[in-house]
Amino acid sequence: MIRLFICFFLFITGCFTIRAQQPGPAQPPSFNYKKLPSGLQYAFIMDKPGTTKPEEGGLVKLHMQSVCNNRILYSTVMAFKGKPGEFGVAKPAFKGDLIEAIMLMTPGDSIVCLVDADALFKNAKTKMPDFIKKGDKVQYFVKLVSMKSKDQVMKEQQAAFQKQIQEQMAKQKAEAAKQAVKDEKLLKAYFTKNKLSPIKTASGMYYTIREAGTGDSARNGDSVSMNYTGRLLDGTKFDSNEDTAFHHVQPFQFVLGRGMVIRGWDEGVALLKQGSKATFYIPSGMAYGAQARPGSGANPKGIPANSILIFDVELLRVNHPAAPPAPAVKDSLPEVKTDSLTEKN
Repeated sequence: MIRLFICFFLFITGCFTIRAQQPGPAQPPSFNYKKLPSGLQYAFIMDKPGTTKPEEGGLVKLHMQSVCNNRILYSTVMAFKGKPGEFGVAKPAFKGDLIEAIMLMTPGDSIVCLVDADALFKNAKTKMPDFIKKGDKVQYFVKLVSMKSKDQVMKEQQAAFQKQIQEQMAKQKAEAAKQAVKDEKLLKAYFTKNKLSPIKTASGMYYTIREAGTGDSARNGDSVSMNYTGRLLDGTKFDSNEDTAFHHVQPFQFVLGRGMVIRGWDEGVALLKQGSKATFYIPSGMAYGAQARPGSGANPKGIPANSILIFDVELLRVNHPAAPPAPAVKDSLPEVKTDSLTEKN
């Protein structure tokens, strides 16, 4: 769909000018022009019955030709191979802009307009051709084929946007499914090579408990403190708070189940008790997916896209959130108003 300001159909995208091989388009001997307050002159050639007119923010489909001094400046017949052009409707860019007349039309109407060439080229920010002189008028012949209201355009745009999102999500889902199959094969090969028998979760990640903790179990909403070392499947160490080369040796803290870490961590840490040491084998879809991560001095390689991640972790501390205070209990006795009491003698 072509989105142009109708204020300048011809030159805003780089107009072309050709010399007409034949005299200009057939014209009635004369036109009974009317003039708008802006100075734009127009006359209806065909005035079909109708009340629905173009509005700002809508779209119009039309056939159009512009002529000046016996030269064709623009033609939808040539630009769109005989089909009507589709244009967005915008506010007039200047007094006497063509759009002022088009907004008087209804589908099926045809008009002829005279637009001041000086104002036209000034607002088009294009040098006026030598064959057009100051004071000349550009003559437009316009037939409005069809139109869409602003609401129709917005609904169609929203529908197209939703369709695009759905298609993109479906594509991502299909790609993720393919990557999950690939990750599973790589993980199984790794386990076989290293003679490992980790536990698989329903989501597809694997883990082993190297040392069982005896403290509280970690639950969503708990603040947890961790030691960790992360490696790629090829053994490349990409991060660690136990290796001084990565320049952060303090325990890593986060709130479990809030999406503050990759999905594999949220799920894996929830399997542990305080004091546990474990290893997580996290498929790429539960890590960074197709998004690569930049490297550092200690790991120039970074984390390539679709990487399986291995983490050796230790759950140092589990802090349960404090329970909210109990609501205050109101006195159940009714309030007695002293002014309602009377003393009897």
